[in-house]
Amino acid sequence: MADYIERMDRSIRSVAEQCGCAGGYTVPKGELASFEVKNARDNTNFFEATQRVGIYSTASRPDNQPMWAYYCDNSKGFCFELEWPNTVLGRYQIAPVGVLYSSAARVHNRADIFDTLIREEAELHPNWSMDRILEETRSEFFRFRFQMLNTCRAVSIKHSDWSHEHEVRFLTPRAGPMPIMGEILKRVYFVRTDFPEWEPVMTLLHQRYPNVELAKLTFQHIEPYVEVQSMTVKLVPIHE
Repeated sequence: MADYIERMDRSIRSVAEQCGCAGGYTVPKGELASFEVKNARDNTNFFEATQRVGIYSTASRPDNQPMWAYYCDNSKGFCFELEWPNTVLGRYQIAPVGVLYSSAARVHNRADIFDTLIREEAELHPNWSMDRILEETRSEFFRFRFQMLNTCRAVSIKHSDWSHEHEVRFLTPRAGPMPIMGEILKRVYFVRTDFPEWEPVMTLLHQRYPNVELAKLTFQHIEPYVEVQSMTVKLVPIHE
């Protein structure tokens, strides 16, 4: 709790100085007990929210060779290129978040997000007084963003050993499947064809996603190091 109060105080003091006035964040001694109860309740609600979150993990590019090696069983698999229209993101409350990689202990202080947001308000509204900025931090929209961004950050931190993945996560308030593949699937990449699932997947793609693009990746030790070849599927009639 002390770290939270100290971080809030530092953030408000800094923004107030930019506005040319004094400011800070303190909790009167007589209110410390009730503040501690509220803070514990907020922490519990925050933890429960992180447990409900749905996480869809993706890579930022299709030619990441380590990903093909250990997620696709030595390239015996597929990579889906997805496009995320704003209509889909908004309808299902999907938030794209780049993963943060760190070797430090995972200590999450919710006030760090408050610092980001209050500085954003000060930059967006340079003519606002400090009182007006603080009033905005009590608005329903500010509190919504504060909670959402805290949740997104808490579930999007991985050890730096995984930084080669350049992972992007798509988060939803609750876990569960969503019927959106037909709206977001743009292209399917493959490297090899010598595995039993290849033909059934090609058939399924043709039947359910006839407009999806196909591309074969080839990794080489000379330029071009990655070659992308567009492919098409044709139906061939069989006469008995």
